[in-house]
Amino acid sequence: MQYVQQPIYPKMVRFEFLYRYSFYLIIGMCFLLGGITQFFLGLPNTAYTYSVVLLFYFIILLYTYTRGVVMVDRVVISTVLYGSWIFISGAVNGSGAILIAIYTIFFLLPLGCYLFFKINQKNNYISHRHISRLYLIIACIQAPILLMQRFGYSALISFNRSSQQIVHEDFLFGSFFLKADHALGFFLLMNIFNLIENNRSQNITKHAWLFYGLLGGTVFLSESNITKLLLLVFVAYLIFKSFPRKIRIISLVIAILVTPLLMQQAAKIKNVQTQLHFIDTQYNVTKSWENFEKGIAKRPQVIITYARKIPLKWIGDGPYSYFDILKGKFAKTKHFSQMIWTYADLGLIGLFLFLLLLWSLVRSLEISGYLSAIVFGVILIYSLMTTIFSDLAIMISLISLLQKRK
Repeated sequence: MQYVQQPIYPKMVRFEFLYRYSFYLIIGMCFLLGGITQFFLGLPNTAYTYSVVLLFYFIILLYTYTRGVVMVDRVVISTVLYGSWIFISGAVNGSGAILIAIYTIFFLLPLGCYLFFKINQKNNYISHRHISRLYLIIACIQAPILLMQRFGYSALISFNRSSQQIVHEDFLFGSFFLKADHALGFFLLMNIFNLIENNRSQNITKHAWLFYGLLGGTVFLSESNITKLLLLVFVAYLIFKSFPRKIRIISLVIAILVTPLLMQQAAKIKNVQTQLHFIDTQYNVTKSWENFEKGIAKRPQVIITYARKIPLKWIGDGPYSYFDILKGKFAKTKHFSQMIWTYADLGLIGLFLFLLLLWSLVRSLEISGYLSAIVFGVILIYSLMTTIFSDLAIMISLISLLQKRK
């Protein structure tokens, strides 16, 4: 009897297969199945998040072991600084080991996501063109899903098996996680930016303008008003940028001269007066502090209160001081965001390190200068609306879609 020796495949061939499998599993979990399984089966978002983060680091450690390569760059250094400050603030404030350990998700997730896709950037296991086309398909199916959610709420809500109460406005999450309207909007914006930046060089699609229209329309079907506003501002910028330089300069000078006159005339309109009166009465120091004490302050009122009424925080009050995750209770108001949360918990130094890490992540994408500034501005605005460093969909959209092979 003859024995045939089986071929021994190189370790990296097996690793490439494992990486590809992990990539599609992560994308499927975060962009396609997350909301469905949460809604119909009741699987919690926390379980998804920690499962994906563990998978990130399993692949990273396996890559480090098989290749003998330790990846260190400005993103890693910025993360170490930010993570170290979390431990320092927690130790100084006596936050406790459990709260500090749970809080580490705010640097473990962005770092794990970055390094996972950095591996692909270095080795090109999955081409950027393939990722771009896959994401475009996912983006395109959001419109029919949103229409079904918008008009089928009353029929579908009875199937809700999640622990979350979902009102009609929160039901427009597409195929993303529950109440993830900001993540969906950010994903759509990143697809638009990716086409603008990379379509010409990588031939992602021959019908870019068709996708611009479809994705833009999907943004306006969604519930994320901040995404709609950002899209309009970006379109206005592109239109302005398309004119010759002389016309742009003349238009800018005219706009500066005419704006005060237009504002003066607009202030005479009754509806504008009503809105200005609302802003004046609601977003002042006294009202903001009053609502903050009642626990009903909105995000701008929280920022006003921290800026004008509460002494400057240098090291913050420690991890999860703003929101006690173990008790599920907010210390003051339930409105929060990454920047508000970071300042309250980690202070001004922590906020600076957060911004440093965020800027490092954006700079690692190596996109053109003007788009780099725009993407940073966009992600910064989202950080005023939600906790981006614990949001898988936002981090994956930011890093994987605009990160090309060097």
